[in-house]
Amino acid sequence: MNWNNRSERIHRLKEKENFRAVIMPLSYWGAGLGFVALLWEGIVKIDGGFCHPTVLVPAAFFFVLPLPLAFYRFLRGHFNKRLFA
Repeated sequence: MNWNNRSERIHRLKEKENFRAVIMPLSYWGAGLGFVALLWEGIVKIDGGFCHPTVLVPAAFFFVLPLPLAFYRFLRGHFNKRLFA
């Protein structure tokens, strides 16, 4: 990114705000629901039941989703001190 170009910085600021206000809270909710689903499947497994992959795979995906999104934000420079209008 060209930090000297003001229009690029403004575009990146809008992207940063969109991630902060919309995408990351949704991913945190998904992680919470994924954690609950994984916890439930663990309880079922302890009880001697069968853990079905149609629940485990999406639950694990949503549980770890905030990590790659945070890494993406880091790569895009959303946490950079030079990001200002």
